[in-house]
Amino acid sequence: MRSFRRHLQFFLFLSVCLCIAGQELLVHNGGDRQVRIAAPKLHFLVGKPLERIQNGNAVAFDFQLSVLGDMKTAVLRRNFERFVFSYDLWEERFSVTRMRTIQSSASHLNSAAAETWCLDNMAFSSSGLTRDQPVWIRLEVHAQDSKDPLPLSGEQGISIGTLIDIFSRASRAKQPQYWKLEAGPLKLADLRSASARGGD
Repeated sequence: MRSFRRHLQFFLFLSVCLCIAGQELLVHNGGDRQVRIAAPKLHFLVGKPLERIQNGNAVAFDFQLSVLGDMKTAVLRRNFERFVFSYDLWEERFSVTRMRTIQSSASHLNSAAAETWCLDNMAFSSSGLTRDQPVWIRLEVHAQDSKDPLPLSGEQGISIGTLIDIFSRASRAKQPQYWKLEAGPLKLADLRSASARGGD
């Protein structure tokens, strides 16, 4: 009986590991000391947030990109963005607006292209970071709850302190509208460009 339980625990552990591995985060050199990410298996336009968008509501997704050192105990750099999604019922296409830093937008996108557009607009500068120090890169995405107020167009959105609190609560509660991906340990000096990676 104990042997059966051990085998069952092992297979459960293995299935969890496989699920985590399936949500891989790719990190590459974007040029001009910019480090960029890709996550081809991440899909956050699903479930309740997608239903709300397709029912005519504007829904915000908060993104946090962190560089972690010292075995993931120290935050070396952190970048936040808020993306607001809307949906054209006639064309069945998404529009996305970047709210926090340099405001920009894209429209007439299918779901995969809209998700990719957000990731393409997430990056961090490697200036000031030790390039041969092992680091971990963590991406967190949190879908706005229907009870949360949505910032007005033209506002920079919410404060960094509020965003940190949102991600802290989402991580502890393991909310279904929260996604976390990690890559590492890796060295910034070893990163290749996306074009070089594509040629492998």
